[in-house]
Formats: sequence, structure tokens, C-alpha cells
Amino acid sequence: MPSIAIDYVSIGYKLLASLAVAAATYIAYRVVRDILRRRISDKAHFHTLRMLVRNAFFFAGGAAVLIIWLGLGSNFAVAMGILGAGIAFASQEIIGSFAGYLNIVTSSIYRIGDRVRIGDVVGDVMDITIMRTTVMEIGEWVRADQYTGRIVTVANRAVFAGPVYNYTQHWGYVWDEITLPFTYDSDWRLAGEIMLSHGHEYTADLHQDAVQKLQDMMARYPLQETQVEPTIYLTMTDNWVEMALRYVVRARERRSVKAQLHRELLQHFEAEETIHVASATFEIVGLPALQGELKLRKHEE
Repeated sequence: MPSIAIDYVSIGYKLLASLAVAAATYIAYRVVRDILRRRISDKAHFHTLRMLVRNAFFFAGGAAVLIIWLGLGSNFAVAMGILGAGIAFASQEIIGSFAGYLNIVTSSIYRIGDRVRIGDVVGDVMDITIMRTTVMEIGEWVRADQYTGRIVTVANRAVFAGPVYNYTQHWGYVWDEITLPFTYDSDWRLAGEIMLSHGHEYTADLHQDAVQKLQDMMARYPLQETQVEPTIYLTMTDNWVEMALRYVVRARERRSVKAQLHRELLQHFEAEETIHVASATFEIVGLPALQGELKLRKHEE
């Protein structure tokens, strides 16, 4: 009987100690989180650090609870070995996702707030846990770069399965193009000047920032020199002269800027009598006889 009572006391002590560790871990996490919120103004940077701190406290608290119940002797080492072997045997996906998490964090593949493409999922990263990344989806049935409203969770092991595209991490800008066809009797030189003028107008405010960030990125990575200024490219086809306006735009503003440029360019071209936007046309030179007509002809013959 006395030994049973001692066992109950020991279990009670461990339960209380575990609850105390859990409470202390949670309070410490809240304190550190509040300090980070006050000192970090960048929202994306704050959420990324919050995620790292949260997961670190989770690991520390879990390890402390295991030590309370198993101690630091051979039992703890044996239990951890059996636990690790059991997890590895039961679910390789869990191990892969945890390894993916470590790769995401240590290699800075992406952080909270980045716009990424992981496999077939494109969107803004909302959270990164030990096992999964949560994304606010864009695209799918919604054309271009706008939210669908769906929240997608992706296993972190997906970063090993294929390339991960990050639209905003180092530069924050992307190059986009508007391509328009003009008839050969149009004043294509004037059309190119109009397109280039609108491109300069829309990139004037962001030009200096884009150039500076591009130079910073080129100083870190072996990239070739490239220009940020809008550029016109011309291609001759069998049907028309194709003009492409290449310009820089913020990654999250691509669709709105492109729609505005299309609208203003079309309005401008409508006012120019010498510019004609081309379209595909077909000339029907003949139609095959219908089956009824063939029978009638044979009957008449």
C-alpha cells in the first residue's frame, strides 16, 4: 500500500509539473511575441519570427515534459529512440514534412507574407507550421493574380518534390508584357511610341525603388545586367505587326496595371486614324455540298 501511495504522489507531481511547464511555455511565448510585435514594424517579418518562436517553444516545452516523465537517464534515451523509430516506420510523410520545414526555415525558401507557387498551388503564405504551409490561393477559376477565397494547406515535404517559385522574396517586382497586333498599313512606329509612353507613365513611381532593389540583388547573386525601363519589341508575322510592351510591375499589382494599360491603350488607338488593331479574319471560298443536295443531284441525273 505505501508503495502505491508513493506512485500516485509521483504521478500527481509529474502532472502538476507538466501543467506548470505548459503554462510557463505559453506565457513565455506570449511575452516574446508581444516584444517582437512592438519592435518589428514589418508585418511579414514579424509573422515569420513569430512562427519560428512558436515552434521553438513548442519543441522546448515538449522536451521538458518528456524529461519530467522519463528523466534524463537511459530510459529517456531508449524511449526517444523507440519513439523516433516508431514515427519513422509509421509515417515517412511526417519525417519528410519536418525535414521540409527545416529546409524552409534554414534556407529561407519563403516566409510568411511571400507570394509563392508550391507545386500546383499559387498564393500568399499565411502560416508555416512544422508539418504544413497554409496559403491564401490565387488563380484557378479566377483569372490572373486575384484571391479565390480558398485556404490551401500544403505539406512541407512538397519543397523537395519540385521547384518552389517565390514572387516577392528578394525583389518584389516581376516583368510583364502586353502584346498587341497591328495591320501592316498602320503607323506601327506611332503605335510603338504610344505603348512605350504609357509604359513609362505607369513605371515612373516605382522605377527608382525597382532599380535599387535589383542592384542589391545583383550584388548578392551572379545575375546578368538587365534594364528596368519599359521596352518595345516588334515581330513581323504573316498577318500583322506584333508589338510587345515589356515593363516592370509590383508582383501583386500585375492584373490591375495590365487591365488599366489595355483600357487606356485601346482608347488612345481609337483616336488615331492611322492605327488599326488587327484581328484574325477568315475568307470562305466555298462550302461542301450538303447530303440532301447530293441525293437531289443524283436523282436529277
